[in-house]
Amino acid sequence: DRHPLVSNQMGTVIAEDRTVVPELEELKIEIKTIKDTNPDFGAARVHKAIKGAQPTWQVSEDRIKKAMAQTVVITDGKVKIGKGAAPKLSAHELAKKKTDDAIKKKREATKNGTCSQYNIY
Repeated sequence: DRHPLVSNQMGTVIAEDRTVVPELEELKIEIKTIKDTNPDFGAARVHKAIKGAQPTWQVSEDRIKKAMAQTVVITDGKVKIGKGAAPKLSAHELAKKKTDDAIKKKREATKNGTCSQYNIY
């Protein structure tokens, strides 16, 4: 008996029903092609586009999310990794950042004498 999955010469795993599990680099190239023409696409829409462009590929939306997270993007001359490359903040860190930003804004307004919003003169 043959195993239901066999490897071709490039190491790509092919199921007997002729679906292909693409290598990570192949997947990243296809993601880049789609994101170049549709930069606002998220993982779900990229997954749908890949399934349309490569109907023999067997790839899950989760695998596409992981591949997108590993993808390096250059925007305005700045290197970003993944969607936005901004580290995710915890709820506490986010609240602290908002508070710090508000305090900074208030100090700048007080310094410039434009702080009527806070009734500080």
